[in-house]
Amino acid sequence: MALSGDTPSMFTVIQFSLETAPDSTPRQRSTNWGSYRSVEEAFINARCLANETRSRIQETGAFGSPAIIDTEWGYDLRLGPLTVHRFWVHESISSQRLLK
Repeated sequence: MALSGDTPSMFTVIQFSLETAPDSTPRQRSTNWGSYRSVEEAFINARCLANETRSRIQETGAFGSPAIIDTEWGYDLRLGPLTVHRFWVHESISSQRLLK
């Protein structure tokens, strides 16, 4: 809840993905999936993205079925102990109050 005079918070959904580069080295890719006025809306979108990504991985059948893990910051997709996608809800830094 914003206090009087505060800028309303914005929440961004960012997807972090573990991928293999053309030279077979691991790399991380990030994708911004947009900003939302409420944290609830951001978490709903993050969960939908996690479900869609899980379904796409399952359709290939190559890696098995990833588990969706609820975290404090969003949702992780894990294949065994390896986190292959992370859908992170982040409060936009420009809307956070500075300590005085």
